[in-house]
Formats: sequence, C-alpha cells, structure tokens
Amino acid sequence: PTMRTCQSILCLLAVSFLPSAAWAQGDPFLVGACTHFSQGKGVLDRNIESLRQAGIASIRDEVGWGSVERQKGKLAMPESFDAYVRKAAGAGLRVLLILDYANPFYDDGDRPRSPEAIEGFCRYAEFVVKHFGSDVRLYEIWNEWDIGIGLPKRYDKGGSPEDYVKLLKAVYPRIKAADPGATVIAGASTSGAVKKGWLEEIVQLGALGFCDAISIHSYNYSDKFPERGPEACSAWMASVQEMLRKYNGGKDVPLHVTEMGWPTHVARHGTDPELSASYLARLYLLARTSPSFAGIWWYDFQDDGWNPQYNEDNFGLVRPDLTPKPAYYVMADISSLVAKGQFADRLPTKDENLWVLRFKMGHDDRWALWSADDQDRQVVLQTESADRSMTIQQAGHDARPTQWGFRDWTGRGSEYAANRLSLVVGDRPVLLGDDLSGVSVVEVVPRVRSDTPRAADGA
Repeated sequence: PTMRTCQSILCLLAVSFLPSAAWAQGDPFLVGACTHFSQGKGVLDRNIESLRQAGIASIRDEVGWGSVERQKGKLAMPESFDAYVRKAAGAGLRVLLILDYANPFYDDGDRPRSPEAIEGFCRYAEFVVKHFGSDVRLYEIWNEWDIGIGLPKRYDKGGSPEDYVKLLKAVYPRIKAADPGATVIAGASTSGAVKKGWLEEIVQLGALGFCDAISIHSYNYSDKFPERGPEACSAWMASVQEMLRKYNGGKDVPLHVTEMGWPTHVARHGTDPELSASYLARLYLLARTSPSFAGIWWYDFQDDGWNPQYNEDNFGLVRPDLTPKPAYYVMADISSLVAKGQFADRLPTKDENLWVLRFKMGHDDRWALWSADDQDRQVVLQTESADRSMTIQQAGHDARPTQWGFRDWTGRGSEYAANRLSLVVGDRPVLLGDDLSGVSVVEVVPRVRSDTPRAADGA
C-alpha cells in the first residue's frame, strides 16, 4: 500500500477509539449564548441575571493566552476573567471557555506551531484548567483556526489542518491529566471551512482521537432564501454529523454549534428582528431531532453597538443596554422545551413546508408547528377527545388555554365541528401543549398576508 493509504488506515484506527467525554446521549441539551465578558462587555451581574431569565444554561467566552501570560513563563489569571467565570458558574451557568489566540512571546505572535510555542500553549491550557477546577468543564481549542481572526495582521490568513491537529494532539492529554472530567471540544471552524473540507481534513488526520466532541460555526445569514433558513442549516449540519460518523465507526460524535445567529442590521444580509427570532426558535427545535447534538450557543447575547447598518453590532438577543429584542422572548419560551423535552418524531403532512415536531415533556405532549417558507398556513386539527382542553402559544407571546370546536363560517353551509380546531401558522413556531394523544392534522390551507417580515437581499 502507498504511504497515503497507510496514513488513512492509521487515522481510522485512531478515531475508532474516540475517548469518552463528560457528554453522553441523554444529557441535557445545552442552550447557550456567547457573552464576551472577557472583552469587558456588559454589566456582569445584570447580564448574568438576564441570561438566566431567558433560560440560557451555558455561556461561551474566553481567557486569551496573551492575557494570561503577559510575561514570558509567568502565568496569572486576570482578576476580571476570574470574576466573570466564578460569578457565572456560581449562578448555575455552565461555562464554555475558548483556549485561544496567539502570544507575542512565541512564534512572533502567529499560531503556535513550533515546539516551544506548542509547549507554551499547553502550559497555559493546564494553568487555566487547574485554576478554574470544577467551575469550568467545557474547553474549546482555539476559535476559527481556519481564518486569521485574533492574530496580528501579518498572520491574517487561514491556518492549516495539519498545524491544528499537531496542537490538538499535544494539548489534549495535558488538559485531561489536569482534569479528567473536562470535555475538550475541537474544531470551532467557520461554516465556509467545513464546506471546503477543512473539518474533514482534521478528522482524517486523527482529531477525533484527541478530543471529546466537535464544534462548528454554522452561519448562513448571507445566503439567499431558502438556503439562509434554519431548515437548510439543519440539513447541512446533519450532513456534518454523517461525515463524522463515517470516521467514527458509524457512531455519533457529540456536536456543538458554538456560534450561530441571524443579525438584525438593516443593511445587506440583515434579518428582520421578528424573523430572526423565529429562525432562532426553529433552529434550536430542529437541533433536538438529532441525538448527537449537544448544544447551540447563539451569537451573541448582547449587541456590540448601536450602528443599525453594521452586522457585528446586531447579533444579540438584547440591545447594548439589555433591552430585549424579539429573539430574547422567544428564547425564554423555548429554552425549557429544547433543554428538557424529548423529541418523538416529525408528524407527516401533505404540505412539505409545514413542520410539526412532537416532543414529550414529562407526562405532557408538546408540538411545535411552523411554515418553513415563512408563509402563513391555516392548519385544521382534529381530536378523538373534544372534552379535553389544550394550550396554544406562539413563541414570544403568552400561552392561552383553548377549547375544541371549529366552524368555517366564511363558507356557506358549513357546520360546527366539536372535535376540530383551526389555527394559522407562519414563520414563528406555535407551541401546543397538554395531552395531545389522538390529535391529527386533517387540512392545511395556504393563506396570504401582506406583512411578511423582510428576510434579506435576494430572499
């Protein structure tokens, strides 16, 4: 066999022994958000309380190498870093820390590639893990190695899969020795890199043997509709999971989406705030249809600024002063179902654009209904037990109990049906609750409205 064939065989043998992680199927799905506390963003106590009120269970932030090792060979945790991690953990939030970015004392501020720089990065990682102990159990190795983010301009270019795996192989055993219960997440690559094969290359080079989970960033807001929607994103992420299984003996690999969002700026590729909120709900709900999804961290929690035309200022669930945007209220309404609900199935209907996902929440049923093409549909339900009530809630709005009974009074000669109920479903998921046994969809009718939210240029 050729050298390349031998390398491929060795890689397949290595990845067949994917280490056990602190994550396992059946663990709660992590509803997360990116925070940037390490960059001095927000008011710590108020932000943490607002995060908790939205049902967000995890934050993703960082403790950069350059800030921890400000003198070569001397490691110290900045007080501001320690404060935000301890307060977040003390409030019950699971903290995901990125171990990232270069240090000017090593490799001229480039990515750590030399033996000295890799050793320096490993010492830094060990220090952080030991410093925080049980307050942090999730660590992500770098952030978007495939592009030049966080590096001096002279190194603002893509990083190779080979160099990334070299670092991963060195740092993984050091982290696990410092804290065997830590979950080490590898990848953190842009969606563009995944589509170009970067993620598959690191897997082929043995990455799965030196991590506990994989992460990706799945932005698609600059695509045209329907490729920019949550359903297209979910389908693409399912293909990523299938690729990972191929290199893991057909077994699931825990997958984290550590950045994803639809910014609400008013310029090109922006999304109407109401539609962005709808997309958030749909993406999180769709993620539960796959057992290997471990969590999604919305990018990000708080807007970075007030410029309405700048995308980076408009990714948040809240404004810079913590005023909630529509997505915040939607997150608060779906977070419990997403985290604790057990996905049952997708109810088949004659209209492929009508999604009906069925969940169990304890002894209760939960359905989520929406239109994947963002258009309104009248959905007529039928029950075997009309004497039971149920709750109806459009995500982001109050729930209301309702009784069964429907008459299409707009049509001549229509009769009252005690066992039927009609509701209009659009881009925002409608949540049905209580005992839904014996309920079915019997009719779907497209309905046109004139106030469909703006999606994006070219949508």
